[in-house]
Amino acid sequence: MTEKVLFDRLDTVSGHQVGVITLNAERSLNSLDKGMVDSLYEQLSHWQDDEKIVCIFLQAAGEKAFCAGGDVRSLRQSVIDGDTSAPSQFFEKEYRLDYLIHTYSKPVICWGNGVIMGGGFGLMAGADFRVVTDTSVMAMPEITIGLYPDVGGSWVLNRLPARIGLFMALTGCRLNPADAMYLGLANRFIDHAFRKNVLESLQEADWSGDHYQVTFDVVQHYADNSAGWLPYSKTREHRDQIARMMDKPDLSAIISDLKALKTEDSWLQQARNIALTGSALSAVVAFEQLKRSRYDSLKEAFQSELALSINCVLKGDLQEGVRALLVDKDNQPQWAYQVIEDVPQEKVAEMFTPPWGEAENPLSNL
Repeated sequence: MTEKVLFDRLDTVSGHQVGVITLNAERSLNSLDKGMVDSLYEQLSHWQDDEKIVCIFLQAAGEKAFCAGGDVRSLRQSVIDGDTSAPSQFFEKEYRLDYLIHTYSKPVICWGNGVIMGGGFGLMAGADFRVVTDTSVMAMPEITIGLYPDVGGSWVLNRLPARIGLFMALTGCRLNPADAMYLGLANRFIDHAFRKNVLESLQEADWSGDHYQVTFDVVQHYADNSAGWLPYSKTREHRDQIARMMDKPDLSAIISDLKALKTEDSWLQQARNIALTGSALSAVVAFEQLKRSRYDSLKEAFQSELALSINCVLKGDLQEGVRALLVDKDNQPQWAYQVIEDVPQEKVAEMFTPPWGEAENPLSNL
């Protein structure tokens, strides 16, 4: 059986090593399952204590995707088969992995070529050098499967300008490389053709000095020498309009504005349609989670997400959303509630109630 995550150590001329991680589940667009998450966490933890490793380079096999998210099909099936502990086991370790990357003591380069969604967003968000290429597509489309932007999304999206983070959560809008750079979700644009050159330059560099500076110099060189071409940023173009629609005191007013939106722009049309056809429960949950976590630390965001994500699987729309989109593929999800006004406050409270009761949050020791 082919390993779903590959690890390599590249020797440098100064006697150090670059740790290379390759997501290797190309057929599933490198979606993360629990085994992959466990392997990543274990290796990154080991390399953090290895003095020879000076830098981490995180990439993926294939040309289509860096990582299209978590393996929610397997997660759903585990619950159907009776393993109700599967969601807590998966999300706890995934969030520990994401938090480790955010707080890693060595420079991390994430080469985000192709599709970057959900769990892939979580891996990339904490990297020091978040590289997008000419084929990068980023999104948090969890509303289409009955989830919400997790993997630290509560923390990241709240820090985007003009309430675009809320717009992303409600619409699952797709971001091109220019959007990612404009919003700060990526901080380097490099032609994908330079990937091997970047790795070679990391090996040829002298790592006897500051490791972050060495990484910066290599990455910046190829960013400066890339084609310089970026597509037009839709989020920049529509920033003011998005801000007006999202800057409302309640979700009903926002949805009303989306319903009333008249535009010939296909990007805005698609975003509006997803917002109006996605899970109403997910929309309410996403809006409430971003509001509640507005001033949370990164650690607190992951802790609150753990409870909410488990509940989305066991008590929310995720099982039905995954069935409709990824299993039966009929694209006809039977959501628990048709519109946001149908979602009772009691259900919202239930979704935010920690499933472990009075016990300590499993992520309390992050």
